[in-house]
Amino acid sequence: MPGFATTLAGEGLDIEGYAGVQLVTSASAAQTAVLNEGAYDVWASQDTYIKIGPTANDVTTATGYLIRTNNTVPIVVRQGSRIGAIAAGAGTLTYHRTA
Repeated sequence: MPGFATTLAGEGLDIEGYAGVQLVTSASAAQTAVLNEGAYDVWASQDTYIKIGPTANDVTTATGYLIRTNNTVPIVVRQGSRIGAIAAGAGTLTYHRTA
């Protein structure tokens, strides 16, 4: 299961050393810097469409995956990829590495 790792105590999120980061979203597409490969949780302050890829700032409301307001979605980011996001107005997309 993405976002879970086997630990000494069993299974759980591996968030030690990782901090949540925010990407400002708007009606214009934005993208993160290149991310390390791994599992991430993402959530948004308003309905936001995302894309994952080496170039992700070409995401649109027609081509992106919808993240509904205040819902957490686990994603996998491959080495060299970014998260791109677009929303109807000003907001934030938060992403947090979990494994």
